[in-house]
Amino acid sequence: MQFGLFAMPEHPPIENWTLSYDRDIDDIVLAEKLGFSEYWIGEHHTGGFENVPVPEYMIAKASAVTSRIRLGTGVVNLPYQDPFQVAERLAFLDHLTHGRLDYGFGGGGLPTDQALFGLERSEAAPRTNEALEIIELLLTSDDPVDYEGVYWKYENRQLQVGPYQEVPPFAVAGLTGTHNYARCGAKGWKALSVYFSPIDNRGYEGAPDLLAHGKALVGAAEAAGLDPAVARRNWRVSREVYVSDSRNQAMNEIREGVKRSYEYLLGLGLGALMKKGEGMDDADLTFEWMAEEIPWIIGSPEDCVRQLRELEEGTGGFGTFLINARDWVTTDKWNRSLELFARYVMPQFTPRENMARRNRLANVALGRD
Repeated sequence: MQFGLFAMPEHPPIENWTLSYDRDIDDIVLAEKLGFSEYWIGEHHTGGFENVPVPEYMIAKASAVTSRIRLGTGVVNLPYQDPFQVAERLAFLDHLTHGRLDYGFGGGGLPTDQALFGLERSEAAPRTNEALEIIELLLTSDDPVDYEGVYWKYENRQLQVGPYQEVPPFAVAGLTGTHNYARCGAKGWKALSVYFSPIDNRGYEGAPDLLAHGKALVGAAEAAGLDPAVARRNWRVSREVYVSDSRNQAMNEIREGVKRSYEYLLGLGLGALMKKGEGMDDADLTFEWMAEEIPWIIGSPEDCVRQLRELEEGTGGFGTFLINARDWVTTDKWNRSLELFARYVMPQFTPRENMARRNRLANVALGRD
């Protein structure tokens, strides 16, 4: 298993936003030092909590102060933008990062963003599909591209600066259906599951769960003649994570921050995507219920190892685990949580023979063997 972070990023409107951007860059630098392999940055335009409208700018700055960690747009919202300009920007950014860029795309799930751009919700998926087709053509074709679609028409279009990576690594996030996971499975692309998708929603038709995501991903890969094991390795699952000395202490430290965050998310109508079974109200989505049922990875390092193993087993397996970067606590507490996770949780998911060897050496040193 690989490990990374996903940042909306979330910074409440009461904060100093100029400082928040610098703190996000510091978070990326720390993530690289702690051994995380990737960091994703989102795009939003409204709402007052998710304050990065152009993740490419953040990635360009972060790439100048890091050298190893991969950086992904998580995601560029395609329905609002000209696909040619998206392809051009990302190909250029690929060079600035020296090939550390993951090309993340999505349909723009924030209702207030859709309202801002006058997007009918029913148009989000078809516009995204068409944009993805155009962008893939532009980034992989050696010849000029002609395209006539429903939403965009191009004649003789070609990127002046092509991508740095020979095969640009595409990634797509899914929110309200499984079609994006099927697309990723069939194409061999990376797939991102958001942090509030439950493992199993117990038959509730409101939104798909992680089991549905994995089934669509693997099924489409097999139908396309691709290795389903590779499809699972391309799958990224994001969760709320916070590590402290005990579960009780962790819950107490983040309680107020959680309340603020989820009041915002529920206000956007996203509670429907978290519920299990019929008859649940938003009021039923308490802190304790979400931590246990979605589930979150929270508590002592030992708690988190157990919970992460249960998540891995419950989903059938995935390649990369993403911590949802939050602004719930002060920077020192958040950094300590990341350090505890990197020091004590991540090593438990390295190749088993390496971990077994470490344990044998430790037992010898302690006179137990």
